[in-house]
Amino acid sequence: MNFNGILVVSDLDGTLMDSSKNISKKNIDTLRYFVNNGGLFTVATGRTELNIRPFIRDLPINCPAILYNGAAIYDFKKEKFIKHACLDNSILAHAIRDVLYEYNEICVQIFTVGKMYIVSGTRYIDPYVIHEKQPYELADVLDIINEKWLKVILNGKNDKLKGILKKIESIIPKNKFNCMFSTDEYLEILPFGVSKGSALRELIKLIGVNENKVVAIGDYCNDIEMIKVAYLGVATANAHNDLKKAAKCITVSNDNSAVATLINEVIPEFISV
Repeated sequence: MNFNGILVVSDLDGTLMDSSKNISKKNIDTLRYFVNNGGLFTVATGRTELNIRPFIRDLPINCPAILYNGAAIYDFKKEKFIKHACLDNSILAHAIRDVLYEYNEICVQIFTVGKMYIVSGTRYIDPYVIHEKQPYELADVLDIINEKWLKVILNGKNDKLKGILKKIESIIPKNKFNCMFSTDEYLEILPFGVSKGSALRELIKLIGVNENKVVAIGDYCNDIEMIKVAYLGVATANAHNDLKKAAKCITVSNDNSAVATLINEVIPEFISV
């Protein structure tokens, strides 16, 4: 089958990866077949250029990746950032400090280029940071105010995060930042106007692909803008209902090799190959 000129952009956690954080052999083999027959493939994830590496070593990524939930586009072949956006942390740092005074049992992670800081102390640290042995440094939020922040993650229970979101929105004008949930336990703060969707628009221009041959697949609300930008936006069966409503079609779950099914069955139905 000829997939020449078709771009597939896949979310990683909950989409390309199964519930055990593994990528099935079927997904990998099908992606290699796709790329070997002219397809373009990359990932769009909230992960960084560092903590994504253990998960993509077997993937045939052949164009720049969308990282930090859209705050950066990174070329793994050239090992460099193509583009990145930064937060206005002069305002945000003081809001985070106020949040830390009021809330406990949350983990606040601040990402700069090539580094992650945890500014909420060691009482509670994101379990995935520990499990995946992600490198980080402890810091006071005001001590790193002059560094360039790409994004902030707050990890904790959903009810607490909803309260924190209301507090942040009461302090900071909505046209300064883009706040979103990437799962129920992760509230992310990105530069205003930045999302996986905005990054996909940039990527389309960057590689010069035909917009009618752009396919995106995801599972959670932070993927909504991305699948709206794509010509063919697809939700996995395990996806959040809001994402399913925005998608053109729904395929199988991440535990059933959703990306392989996308390539083998969904794309031929919707796009001329």
